[in-house]
Amino acid sequence: MNCTVIGGGIQGVSTGIILEYLGHETTIVSDAFAYLDGPDIPTVATDYAAASIYPVQIASEYTEDELIRRSESTFKPFYDTEGVPVRKHRHFYIYEDSHDESLPDRMGVQPIEEYNKYTPSRTGYDIRGGYTCEEYFVEMPEYIPQLFKTYNRLGGTLIQRTLTAADIPDLRGTVFNCSGYGSLELFDDTSMRAIRGHILTLPYDGEFPLPFSYTYTPTTDEYGHYAYMYPREDTVLFGGSYLKGDIINGEWDGETPKKPMTIDGETIPERIYTVNADIMSDHDSVSLDKSNVSAKQGYRPYRSNGMRVEQDADGIIHNYGHGGSGVSMSWWSAIKAINYMTDVDTSVLSSIATAVGQTAE
Repeated sequence: MNCTVIGGGIQGVSTGIILEYLGHETTIVSDAFAYLDGPDIPTVATDYAAASIYPVQIASEYTEDELIRRSESTFKPFYDTEGVPVRKHRHFYIYEDSHDESLPDRMGVQPIEEYNKYTPSRTGYDIRGGYTCEEYFVEMPEYIPQLFKTYNRLGGTLIQRTLTAADIPDLRGTVFNCSGYGSLELFDDTSMRAIRGHILTLPYDGEFPLPFSYTYTPTTDEYGHYAYMYPREDTVLFGGSYLKGDIINGEWDGETPKKPMTIDGETIPERIYTVNADIMSDHDSVSLDKSNVSAKQGYRPYRSNGMRVEQDADGIIHNYGHGGSGVSMSWWSAIKAINYMTDVDTSVLSSIATAVGQTAE
């Protein structure tokens, strides 16, 4: 069967890979393809994913634990397969204010007060809540190009083109919409919003990536929002901004940082630098200084009506609106979307993981 997938991010390529594996003839159409057109296109959300496998900032009909189980179980075959850049490390969710929340259903989870090894913290501040767990982490600069290689090897076609709503009826075969924020114009989804985020990138030359990451929420009186750190093989990422708004004629129209500072020409929330610099001051291999980091900003789509994985009255199968969980939910939502056309279950992912691993250089 002929299929057209709209969108060149992780939802689009994951959906395309499964369709090709099942024997369907597919074309992915997008004005830009994640990482293939460079890693710094602000409107390509996949370029800015860290990416840990944990569903966050997503509205859906499912509970948090249900989303966690779906994301972790669908990434396990990729973690288990040689050549796929998915690893597991320890993550910390830490709060300086009291935080009485039940523990989520995660790998190796335990309350932070029961963990007796190294715990990230700021000098002079107490930790009053949180937990630690094991977490899958995807090395995105390697992973996304491998997905596109897999798609191509399976016989898929990429077409770089900017679509309009008038083009949709002429697309070939069954259409899968994975366009994210593009759904606002292509399908008149007025519930789409944009989230603006900032990332600081620090070069790293250690033999192995740092063995931990964290999401750290300082006291509400000081900042009221978290900062995070994720290690890659040759860089360390710092972030945590979450500004709401829209993109109007290619320009940001929305919130700005309440406590701004400028690094590398970008205006960022200062906590991304100050909180992380304080925490990482204990690590000789990671010296976070304004002079040695680069900064960039990008946009992530958010759908106020929640994740959309369904077929509409015109036969379009939609797969978008994942918020901050685009990577985490990529395989599960692709399978759910494809089931509107043909039967498939998660058992197919072991074979797909093998195919992805075979593209490793």
